[in-house]
Amino acid sequence: MASGVVGSNGTLGNEMVFSKLNERTSISLGQFHYETNGFRRNSDQNHDILNAFVQHALTSKLNIQAEVRTRSSDQGNLLQNFDKPSDNLRDAQNRIRRKIDDDVVRIGAKYDVGANQHIVVSGLFNDQKLDLLNLNDLVNLKMKGYQTEIQYHLRGQWFNMIAGSGIFRTDLDRSAQNIKTTETRENNNSVPRHSNSDKTNGYIYTNLHFIPKINATVGFSYDSYNETNFPSINGFNPKLGLQWNIVDNMRVRMAWIEMIKAPLATYQTIEPTQVGGFNQLYDDIDGTKSRRVGIGFDGHYQNKIFSGFEVSKRDLNIPITSSKSNGLLTQRDQHTDQKEDLYYGYLYAVLHKRWSARSEIRFEAFSRTGLGLEPKHFETLSIPSSVDYFNPNGLFANLAGTYVHQNVERSGKNLPEGVENFFLIDASAGYRFTNRRGILSLDARNIFDENFVFQDINFNSSITAVTRYVPSRAIFARITLNF
Repeated sequence: MASGVVGSNGTLGNEMVFSKLNERTSISLGQFHYETNGFRRNSDQNHDILNAFVQHALTSKLNIQAEVRTRSSDQGNLLQNFDKPSDNLRDAQNRIRRKIDDDVVRIGAKYDVGANQHIVVSGLFNDQKLDLLNLNDLVNLKMKGYQTEIQYHLRGQWFNMIAGSGIFRTDLDRSAQNIKTTETRENNNSVPRHSNSDKTNGYIYTNLHFIPKINATVGFSYDSYNETNFPSINGFNPKLGLQWNIVDNMRVRMAWIEMIKAPLATYQTIEPTQVGGFNQLYDDIDGTKSRRVGIGFDGHYQNKIFSGFEVSKRDLNIPITSSKSNGLLTQRDQHTDQKEDLYYGYLYAVLHKRWSARSEIRFEAFSRTGLGLEPKHFETLSIPSSVDYFNPNGLFANLAGTYVHQNVERSGKNLPEGVENFFLIDASAGYRFTNRRGILSLDARNIFDENFVFQDINFNSSITAVTRYVPSRAIFARITLNF
């Protein structure tokens, strides 16, 4: 398989994957490259990834696999902080750079104990080097992550169970210097040059279906989290969920989920990601203690109209760095409370055998203690709607519109905040080759070149993610070929 993309802002990308199946063995080799200048100064990205994967069935009951992956990334400031682009090299948004070199080794095995039970084992090792230019400080981080998990599955007539345990550890060496004075900061006594974080957990998830049309999830995890210069977190976390088919075409979902974010080596885990149809794993800061409570309804009519809504709330206790120190070199001896509310509804419809339509409404409210440039409260309302066309000869097209309203508040003076409204129009068209030989498409985002400011929630994540909305017109051509 080979694919490529070319588009606005100097965007180029390609991916090639070779796979082979030979009796009980399968292999895959992959290469990925992506580069772009970004929609503003210092939002460029350059990524290169190489990957090799092998899987072999030793016996009819034992299957093993291994993967090796290496990544090199160089990127600027990808966050939108409710501020407009600036060409001034001295502005904070233009003085943030990140360079990542990442090597990952993963092994796994699955053993079938019997017809209705099996054991899964997973091991990960991650060796990462990160150079971060943060305003005037150049921070060098060397991180090694270790992760071992084991999981037992049992399927019964009236219930199924998943029980498992994991050990997660990250060792971190850090140093920094001021690029103006070349002062090395690693000797600051309040800053540990070497630190580590680790989490050990055990969990049980039991899905009960003694009553027809009702599937209840009852479980818990015990988590023990420790980090250098930060109080330990230990305790039981309940996992409760309910999915009830009230009638054949209507379902209600409810969940109460508590957890502690583990220092994942590669942002992957084999622990169940959902309870009662609600996500429980988020890209929070390591050591974050969270609780999510939610209820939702889903329904359909003649398999042509699908609709539903859900309401959920997350309460988080997040470890933060001490404000008296600099950048990433601070010790994490404080915490802050954060609240997130989500209201979400959707409507999908099959209008015709060649036409479909969908519309969603999402309201997110975020609040926390104001810290520096980070917002203390913001609300985001987004309403995306689209129409899709599919032709049996391979042609397809899409037209979408998204309305966004956002209100941002900060605790400090002279910081970017206020109210913003914008409406974006996107479109795409393409062709699917016969016999699944590939796809050719042309995508246009923000067709009318709408200019706006937007506040990302990604500042609260452990990794930097690309923003949802880009205040600049972008056109991309993509092709995927299967051989």
